[in-house]
Amino acid sequence: MLRAARAMAELYDKELPAVHLELEKNIPHGAGLGGGSSNAAATIFALSKLWSLQPNDPKHLALAAELGSDVPLFLAPTTASVMTGRGELLSQSRKPLQLKHILLIKPKDAQSPTGAVYKAFDADPQPTHDVDTWKNNLELAAIAVSPQTGEALDWLRTQQGVELVQVAGSGSACWAHFAVREDLEHAAHAAQQKGYWFAKTSTVDTGIHLQ
Repeated sequence: MLRAARAMAELYDKELPAVHLELEKNIPHGAGLGGGSSNAAATIFALSKLWSLQPNDPKHLALAAELGSDVPLFLAPTTASVMTGRGELLSQSRKPLQLKHILLIKPKDAQSPTGAVYKAFDADPQPTHDVDTWKNNLELAAIAVSPQTGEALDWLRTQQGVELVQVAGSGSACWAHFAVREDLEHAAHAAQQKGYWFAKTSTVDTGIHLQ
């Protein structure tokens, strides 16, 4: 976040002392949820608004790619994109999402180092798929590195009203979406009883919202 702010200030010759940044961390480290990357993207986005810059300035995406391979994804004006190169090149976008109630869970001791997951994937590569098909082809590799992730996925799939369950990024968190809020609340309570870290949220039609 601070790296992003400093890079934006240097790029546009702005003074950072006039900017107050405060980070409230609500997701666990190493969960595959893009916490650090989304923080950097939010900083770029917020500063572009504060300084009255064009939100779609190509320089923003170039800067984002320097900060991290998946930072540009959070600046994309869609819900998801096909990522190539290191992950910084965005192309075809998927259809907008309908409102879904999302439950995120993570076994508290589960660890899925990104490098280890990609190494496991390279040993057993899975086929790609159409952009509008919900499938994470890192799932088997994430489970190989962290069996607890597989157990969490299996548990989520047994919950009432669940429509889809996936591993988040390279793990070790998982997510499920529900059409009915009451079903999500029931599953969240059950996750708490099992000792999982959990969070309740919902889908949005863009990557970043300013409040």
